[in-house]
Amino acid sequence: MTTKYRIYDTFNRRSVSNHRSLKTAVIAEDKFSRSIRRSNPGNSYIPTRIESWDIEFDEWVQVPIEDVHDAEQQYLNA
Repeated sequence: MTTKYRIYDTFNRRSVSNHRSLKTAVIAEDKFSRSIRRSNPGNSYIPTRIESWDIEFDEWVQVPIEDVHDAEQQYLNA
């Protein structure tokens, strides 16, 4: 079974995008943040978090920050 990931906009309470791997979710979150900064003046941002689908509890849960940092390092070092 494949784990699902999503970028969740905590300000507007909506899902921004869905992904099959944590690495692609990290890349998409980075692109989303850059697009917000590019299209809005100043220090604009939208707070987001990466979540994964918990099959046991049938709900979205936040991915631990350590796992996100590991995926970011893999992305940056590739």
